[in-house]
Amino acid sequence: MAADNTAASARRHDNDDAGNRSDDILHVARRMFFDCERLDVGEIAVRLGVSRITVYRHMGNREQLVAEVLWSLSRDTLERARRDAEEAGEPGFLATYRRFNQYLGSSGPFLHFLREESSFALRLLTRPDGITRVRLMAALKELLEEEIRDTGRPLQMDTDTLAYVIVCIGESYLYPLIALHNEPDLDRATEVVGLLLRP
Repeated sequence: MAADNTAASARRHDNDDAGNRSDDILHVARRMFFDCERLDVGEIAVRLGVSRITVYRHMGNREQLVAEVLWSLSRDTLERARRDAEEAGEPGFLATYRRFNQYLGSSGPFLHFLREESSFALRLLTRPDGITRVRLMAALKELLEEEIRDTGRPLQMDTDTLAYVIVCIGESYLYPLIALHNEPDLDRATEVVGLLLRP
């Protein structure tokens, strides 16, 4: 029994170390992203004093690492948008969505990434099974379902379909235009989503 407990404790310790190491890698990667530096696995390894293999083992390849950074940015931006909308006395999905697009569209590091690595960025952000896209759809679906509960008003489409379409709208009005150094039409994106949410 003692041996079993020791083994279980060791496994928990290994898992804790793995989680901490992943957090450390993501923290350094996020800092580099916000400093408009190119995310390089070798440089991250150097800054953490670990091998490249350690970074790969905990976070996957560069594409997976950048995707995790992009999702963390999107998640934090969505949370900020929701909080700011509520504090401004504008609760509800559309107010949060409008701010979310505005914040992303004015994020210096995000704009820099889209413009410096356009093809790579667009592939990561729009691929059907991409981390950022899948998780953003899930987060928007949750907000839509919360809106239904709060208002008691059903929507014209199921929340899975709506979340998917809303993400596609955001992608079409935001990412390609920024990558081409054009101004994204964020108000138009919000207007189109507003039409979808009409009862």
